[in-house]
Amino acid sequence: MDQRVDLEREELPAAAKLTDLPMKWVLLTLLLCIGVSELAQRVERKHLIQVAREAGLLKEEEVSQAEKADELISEREKIQQRIKELQDRRKRAEELVNGKEEQAEDEPSIPLSMESLRAEIRRLAGDQYDNYRRFATLVALLVGGLGLILMAVFVRVLAAALLGSIAWGVTFFLGVEPWIMWSAAGAGALIGAWLAPRLLLANMLVNVAFAGMVLGGAAVGGGVYLATAHELYSIFGLGIGLVVGALLGFKFARPLFLSAVLANAAGFATLVLWLAWGDLFPHFWPVSFGGLMILDAVATRIYHRVRWGQAL
Repeated sequence: MDQRVDLEREELPAAAKLTDLPMKWVLLTLLLCIGVSELAQRVERKHLIQVAREAGLLKEEEVSQAEKADELISEREKIQQRIKELQDRRKRAEELVNGKEEQAEDEPSIPLSMESLRAEIRRLAGDQYDNYRRFATLVALLVGGLGLILMAVFVRVLAAALLGSIAWGVTFFLGVEPWIMWSAAGAGALIGAWLAPRLLLANMLVNVAFAGMVLGGAAVGGGVYLATAHELYSIFGLGIGLVVGALLGFKFARPLFLSAVLANAAGFATLVLWLAWGDLFPHFWPVSFGGLMILDAVATRIYHRVRWGQAL
């Protein structure tokens, strides 16, 4: 630079871009997802308390104590169990009186929650529940802790299987000779394995740009309409949001897509762990989600350096 020599940054290979995620994007995604998940838990808790209050299963002082509590763990299970017992008693009473099963109009319903879903899974699994839970835990840890690496490693296998199966299906319906059919399937698999990283990068560019258009248009157009209550102004805001969202999505397509993969893998793993093991401690979801996401990001950076450090 002192000698005024122009420097040009070497372009990353397509396969290397699949694991090149800066840590600042990981931090931003982590903060956003933890905030959303914490909000969702609080909304679910408020809903459950309201159902119990309407059913008369909680006294007012118990409701106030539950609302002041930082987390409802065992209380949620107790509330749902009491609602279920009340439903069973009413159903038996209806059968005795009317001779058939009818649900009362004022019968409180159990809201869908982790506890009710976990109880149903345990019932369906029966004696094999512990074995299923161990296998699900192993899968969850692998997907949540190595999500980006698994995507980068197996993208060629998935693309080869996809294009190979498409080529096989087309030639099968055309009624060609078997050797031509299998040759076409093999050629399609080879092309898919060769072009897999490039195809994924092109796909993420289109998807993220389109998502940016939708979110930008909805945010700017909706914000302008809420502020002015004028349809014409909101249409102009919608257009501006579409353009800005598309440009931002196009510019930051790769880190946004990789951050989404990171968050989805950690979210899926946390959901499986929560269903398998329950509320082990307060704030189970944010802590587990954040830990898996950080583990995946750090492992991906190490993999990226080891795999592509000499080539860059």
